[in-house]
Amino acid sequence: MINKEIKFRNETIKVDIFEKKDFKSLKEIFKKWIELNKKLKELNGRSMNVPDVLSEGLFCLLFNAYRTRNSAHSYDAVDIKRNKGIQLKSSSILNDLSSFGPKYTWDELYFIDFAPEGKINGEVHFYKVDNEIQTVVLNYEKNETFKAQQEQGRRPRLSIKQKLINYKNIKPILKINLLD
Repeated sequence: MINKEIKFRNETIKVDIFEKKDFKSLKEIFKKWIELNKKLKELNGRSMNVPDVLSEGLFCLLFNAYRTRNSAHSYDAVDIKRNKGIQLKSSSILNDLSSFGPKYTWDELYFIDFAPEGKINGEVHFYKVDNEIQTVVLNYEKNETFKAQQEQGRRPRLSIKQKLINYKNIKPILKINLLD
């Protein structure tokens, strides 16, 4: 991995550039994360969420993007060639719950599913989610949309799988297996 400062939209930002050789390390992190979660369950503990470096690193490596380091607004990654700020969400459970800050912005939103069949088995599916998320109704009683909750300074929460991927029948743009 290369640490670098780059220009993005008239700003200098710090990024991590993942290289092909980093894929082996990401696969090792995945296997150790599975082992750690098994140990936690043996002690009746909760499983850990997907480590950010795992989901973000995989995405950046596979989609030729750069991972941001606390410097590019709410972007998790940037695609320099296409001048896109990218927000990434991931889950390792069947019914995900993703949270967004009230000021989150992005050009593209991707969902990384570490449990596409409801269990962690090495399969990872990548989805490009359309930006219609702003109009998704989150509170039917108040007819409150994602955007309305953001405008109120609240943190919208929703299941990306249920409200967008399954509802709109979005297909993965890439499938990989980290145990191969």
